[in-house]
Amino acid sequence: MSANARSGIVLVVDRLGAGYLGPYGNTWIETPHFNRLGAESMLFEFVLADSPRLPTLYRSYWTGAHAMAEAPGTGGVPDLLASTAIHTVLVTDDTEVSEMDGAECFDERILVGQEPVARAVQEPGQTQMARLFAAAVDWLEQAPQPFLLWIHSRGMAGPWDAPSEFRNRFADEDDPLPPAEVEPPVRRLQTGYDPDEVLGWQHAYAGQITVLDLCLGVLLDAVKSSAGRDDTLLMVTSPRGYPLGEHGRIGTRDELLYGELLHVPWFVRFPGGAAATVRCPQLVQPPDMFASVLDWLGMEMEGTGTWGTSVLRAADGELGAVRDRAAACADGCRALRTPAWFLLRHPDSRRELFAKPDDRWEANEVADRCQETVEELDRLLDEFQHAVQAADPARLTPLSETLLRGLD
Repeated sequence: MSANARSGIVLVVDRLGAGYLGPYGNTWIETPHFNRLGAESMLFEFVLADSPRLPTLYRSYWTGAHAMAEAPGTGGVPDLLASTAIHTVLVTDDTEVSEMDGAECFDERILVGQEPVARAVQEPGQTQMARLFAAAVDWLEQAPQPFLLWIHSRGMAGPWDAPSEFRNRFADEDDPLPPAEVEPPVRRLQTGYDPDEVLGWQHAYAGQITVLDLCLGVLLDAVKSSAGRDDTLLMVTSPRGYPLGEHGRIGTRDELLYGELLHVPWFVRFPGGAAATVRCPQLVQPPDMFASVLDWLGMEMEGTGTWGTSVLRAADGELGAVRDRAAACADGCRALRTPAWFLLRHPDSRRELFAKPDDRWEANEVADRCQETVEELDRLLDEFQHAVQAADPARLTPLSETLLRGLD
């Protein structure tokens, strides 16, 4: 394997749903720095987590193995870079991530302290997210060239400690103020639940997004002024979203694989503005992060036996290089997404079907009206799992016109 002189930054923010960001269509939360990032980046519209479990997701990120694979097929990204001149560093506020398999192969690991949080802070710079970003920016200012800086923020999986005014600003005059708790909520909504409770938690989540947006602005400015800015790629994504009332759930009470949990953002910002404002409709998953990082850093992919495909090819117009289907799994639950449909198979074998991309958050279940489509997708879901376990994409049957474009 060989490497070039390029550097890379990967920012992973936990529990960041795509639907809460301006570049993905949100209009009620101001996210000027995410908007700026979107204007400067290639954006993937349909990124689906392959699992809601963080260790499984990181196996996908670092080894290119899909969540349905029984075991990783290669060494992790930091391990593969160990024999090169690229300096690797992991900066995180999540102990679990700092201790995951493969994390020990980073040249540096910086764990930002997690102080107990009992109440909202007074200033955004006092939040735990801000402290993490400050540590990453401090490292970047002295970064050896070339480097891979991997930043993992607990994001909305950590304390919701934004200043109270940040969440309160979203409440209308007739709305009750959002809850003041800083512990991320976990609720199963019962019949007859109070919609104001859901609205309050949505406003609290929006307050955290506001803090995150400010932190992102600091990072973007630091990258712009860094010594290696002309050779540094920035990728920003999330491993999983955060249910906020959809399908009767707030938080992570269970792992039903609906869009609010699976649909996450992914921005790819090239140095020099290449591919800025490009929007890619292809389906992308976490194993593609592995391939994309190695591709940018000039590493040979031959013989790694991974499931991932580099998304960087889309910058040159090779949009077909990214797959036409994506799958996820958790606790006996399985899901398959094609350009036109989303099939969810529950642990009890009950199946739900939703038309895509129009039914963005799976509100209109249509399995009873499309039984042939359900059966076709159900078969392809099993086929997908077998192909993943064999690390052989050639086993995937080409999609029919119905699965690609829907019903007339």
